[in-house]
Amino acid sequence: MSAVVVEEIVDRPIGAVWQVVSDVAGHRLPLTTVHTDPGPPGVGWRFRGITALGPVKFTDAMVVTRWSPPSESTPDRAEYAVVKTGRPLSGWAEVALEAVTASSTRVVWREEIVLHPHALGRVVAPLTDRAVQAMFRRAVAEMLARA
Repeated sequence: MSAVVVEEIVDRPIGAVWQVVSDVAGHRLPLTTVHTDPGPPGVGWRFRGITALGPVKFTDAMVVTRWSPPSESTPDRAEYAVVKTGRPLSGWAEVALEAVTASSTRVVWREEIVLHPHALGRVVAPLTDRAVQAMFRRAVAEMLARA
């Protein structure tokens, strides 16, 4: 159970990249639908991804613990973090953006997903880590293509 890291540099300004990566309702993950709290995101805001394959489904509930969009005081940096609060999965995610130039941005997406019960999660971690890495590499590439 180790964190997966996806790091990319995209030829888009930080504001455009933030618009896409911070739009959690717009994240496209296989077999998953995202539902969010009403209102704008911020610390304490909640969302959940519901993944279903036929009759089998589970909910990945999350709460935002850090929310720092680009601003006048930090125009070259932005980040957010979430903690997973659901039963089948726990863990966390951090998304950090850094302006490399006025027109390019470094994106670092770190995520750790822990399957419950923990004993089972530790046994299957080598497989789930690879699957999560592939899934988020694809999801981040798709997001950045929309930036």
